[in-house]
Amino acid sequence: MGLNSDISEVITQLDKIITSAEGRWLNISDYNLKSKDRKNMKSVYGLIHNILHHSDDGQRIIDRTHKDNLDFLYRKCADHVKNLG
Repeated sequence: MGLNSDISEVITQLDKIITSAEGRWLNISDYNLKSKDRKNMKSVYGLIHNILHHSDDGQRIIDRTHKDNLDFLYRKCADHVKNLG
């Protein structure tokens, strides 16, 4: 899988979490989507971080994403959340 696949997978999970859809990995009530603080684990960045580190069938997205691409991935996913609201 490539970077675009990883971004798509994170965005899919973000959409499921925000809409409380079936198959979501986390609950929206644990996060404040208005907070953009990278150090706050209850912010948008914390939500993205937790999605990246969630183990689905023994594999985490973070394990297959090159660390040089993480800033881009976070930015694209945070922009997606910003555009939703």
